[in-house]
Amino acid sequence: MGLSDRDYYNEDTYSSRRRSKSMSAVALLIIANVILYLLDQVSGGVLFGRMSLLGTVADNPLQWYRCLTYGFAHDPQGFWHILCNMLMLFFFGPVLERLYGKTEFLFFYLGSIIFGGVVWNVLHFGDSAGALGASGGISAIVILFACRFPKTVIYLYGIIPFPAWLAGVLYVVYDAFGAHIGTDNIGHDVHLAGAAFAAFYYFSGLRLSALFGGKKTKKNGGTFDEDKSGFSENDTKKSSFFGVIRTESKSKSSDRESLEKEVDRILEKYTKYGKESLTKEEEATLYRASKEFQKWRK
Repeated sequence: MGLSDRDYYNEDTYSSRRRSKSMSAVALLIIANVILYLLDQVSGGVLFGRMSLLGTVADNPLQWYRCLTYGFAHDPQGFWHILCNMLMLFFFGPVLERLYGKTEFLFFYLGSIIFGGVVWNVLHFGDSAGALGASGGISAIVILFACRFPKTVIYLYGIIPFPAWLAGVLYVVYDAFGAHIGTDNIGHDVHLAGAAFAAFYYFSGLRLSALFGGKKTKKNGGTFDEDKSGFSENDTKKSSFFGVIRTESKSKSSDRESLEKEVDRILEKYTKYGKESLTKEEEATLYRASKEFQKWRK
């Protein structure tokens, strides 16, 4: 169960206001992947053959669409490939979508897949081998989750507890070792590209939806209006990297940091001991935080 699916993270637990009935980005992505997988089974592998990455077509601009479509193609010989990727998306995706917003989450996920595809093509230019799978995007989601919720406990195989930051480190170390050895059929280089994309995204403050839907920062400073990016108006006071990193007043930034740290602590407590362990004050804090997060996304 994703963190955003828990009842304390749902506004309807505390309010009678009806939420939007539009399907989440995570649900749309899972459905799209499953439908394409079934269509490929019907086509006998022809569909994924046209969607997967191929090093031999990297120099053909008409084939560059594969840098995106490979992320929606999975091993047609077995169901485990798509099952594992979709389970990871299901568990880690919802909370990130709730924090960043549907549009920004989609831009992040698709952007990580494209970046991974480009990196793979550079590294395998001219190779006859191919690549397919959503693992680059999944890797990006896992690393972004680890950056955003480093102390949250996750369970390997549902049994072994790990703080998210350690799981993220082990994830990267495993792929780095696998890429160095190069004796299996796993796309470790695509995984690492997704991880690098997520790290850059988190530490730079980049918001991809702002590049397409937000108003540009004034050359001499001023406001930065990002209607769909998840930032509040007037957050940016000066031009910054790609025009999308905002700077906040010290007091506002401090208040937000304090609230986020408290939410992280409560989420960790919930993960370890369940909902019954939360006090009324902690439940009220989560409710207040959900309101504030919504304001920050407007």
